Amino acid sequence: MVVTPNLYGDVLSDVDAQIAGSVGLAGSANIGDQVAMFEAIHGSAPRRAGQDVANPSGLLMGAVMMLVHIGQAEVAERVHNAWLATLEAGAATYDISPAGRAPLGTRAFADAVVARLGGRPRTLNPVRYAALPPAVPRQRPAPRTPERKTMDGVDVFVHDAGVFPDTLAVILREASKDSYLKLQMISNRGVKVWPDGFPETFCTDHWRARFLAPAPGCAHHKHVLQLLYFLEGAGVDFIKTEGLYRFGGQPGYSLGQGQ
Repeated sequence: MVVTPNLYGDVLSDVDAQIAGSVGLAGSANIGDQVAMFEAIHGSAPRRAGQDVANPSGLLMGAVMMLVHIGQAEVAERVHNAWLATLEAGAATYDISPAGRAPLGTRAFADAVVARLGGRPRTLNPVRYAALPPAVPRQRPAPRTPERKTMDGVDVFVHDAGVFPDTLAVILREASKDSYLKLQMISNRGVKVWPDGFPETFCTDHWRARFLAPAPGCAHHKHVLQLLYFLEGAGVDFIKTEGLYRFGGQPGYSLGQGQ
């Protein structure tokens, strides 16, 4: 068992299946307290659509996991062993077809699995699924008392091409000189570029400008609206905002470099 964040788990599951022979081989299960979802690990393949060539094994193995989950272990065992017997016989789609043997299409491969229902592989290890007790949905936890939420300021994302960080800082500071929220830093691609940025940092046309109130927890929505009014009047092309909040007095946002 490997515990990972969602992104890396998705990557590893694809890699594992590819090492086994094809990304089209593996199924997956997403099991929660109330519901469960079963699918192939791979995404869609539009370039294979309508050609009767795609490997249906991932979806089939996802269905096997679903059968086990809903208490149909015997049916899951029959399907899985029929699939193993099919692969063992050399019947396969183009992605895992043995050298010198014509690959089967999607429908023909599915028919080959159906024809072997009730059979078991001879070389590969047959599977055996134990019956699981019925799943008992967990009770929803009682709602938690929310922490007191306060605002420190706002990140304003700006689109501006061909401008230098120091130049952008002058524009933003001048535009917000009468604002309650003051410019503290500018970052680009997650790297601080003002103040005290490095001239060799490669910048794109997407900037994050962090504006903070004079003291933690003193900002309000009206201050954000006031700031955006001043920026709009100066022709600043802001494209998104993110509030900077505290929960129970602790910052709920990531600090920038040097903060």
